[in-house]
Amino acid sequence: MKHEKKIFLIWDLDGFIGAINSTSPYNYSPENHNLELKCVEQSLHLMRDYGVKCTFAITGYSAEDGAHPYTFRELIKIIYGYGHEIASHSWRHEWIPLFTKKQVNKSLARSKSVLEKAIDDNYSLSDFVPPHNKPATWIGRGAYSLEDRGLYPLFEMGDMKNLLKVLKENNYKWVRIAHNPFINRIKRKEFTRRQKVYNYKGTLILENHYTGFDLKIRDYIESKDQQYFTISAHPIMLAKKDDRPEAWENFKNFIEQFSNRKDFSFVCPKDELNNFNIH
Repeated sequence: MKHEKKIFLIWDLDGFIGAINSTSPYNYSPENHNLELKCVEQSLHLMRDYGVKCTFAITGYSAEDGAHPYTFRELIKIIYGYGHEIASHSWRHEWIPLFTKKQVNKSLARSKSVLEKAIDDNYSLSDFVPPHNKPATWIGRGAYSLEDRGLYPLFEMGDMKNLLKVLKENNYKWVRIAHNPFINRIKRKEFTRRQKVYNYKGTLILENHYTGFDLKIRDYIESKDQQYFTISAHPIMLAKKDDRPEAWENFKNFIEQFSNRKDFSFVCPKDELNNFNIH
C-alpha cells in the first residue's frame, strides 16, 4: 500500500528589513514591499478556500513594535489565525556565515522571542529557515559552498553543523537547509528536487527544496514514490509573469492539483515532529 504524500509549503517572508538586506529576487522599493504584503493576503485567501496549511518564515524585525511598512505585526497574527505555522527567518535577514556564533545566537533568540510575543504569549516557536539558504556548507555531509563568502573554517558559522548547535541551544526543532554534496555534482544530479526529511541529533532536517510551483515540480511530485516534498517561494514572486515558477498561475494550479485528495496533504513541519521522535 502506498503512503500518503505530504507537502511542506514554506514561504520566505523577508519583510521590509529583509528586502533591504537581500539581493535576489528583490530590487528593493516601498512599492515592492506593499506588493508583497498584498500577495500574502491573496495567497491566504486561496489557501483558506482549499483548506491548505503552510509555513511562513518571517524575519523577527517584522514583528517588532513599529509602523508600516517597517513592521506588520497584525498581519503575522492574521497568518497565524488562519492556522499556518510561523517560523523564524532570523531577526534581520542576516548572512549567517559572516556572523560570529554570539551574533547568530542573538539573532535566533531575539527573532524567536519577538515572533512569539506578536502571535500569542503561549505560542512556542521552534522553526528556522536560514536567510539566503546559507550556510550551504556542511562538511560532515560532503558539501562545501564557495558562495557562502564567510568560508569555513575561517568563519565558524559557515558550516551547518555549527548552526545546528546554536539552534539546539535556542530550542529550535526543525530547519530547512540547502546544500549540494560533491557526489551530486559529480553525478550531475539536480539536488533541489532530491529531497530528504530526517532526524539529525534531535533536529528535523528538511534537506533541499524546490522553489516554485511549475509543471516540472508538479510532475515530479506525482511521479516520485517518496513521502515528503519541500516547496518554497517568496510571496512577491506571485506577482511575476506566468513563466516564472513562483508566479500566481503556477501557484493556483499547484494548489488545485494537490489539495482535496486522499493521497496528498499539506502539512506543517511542526506537526510532523512526533513522527521523527523529536519532542
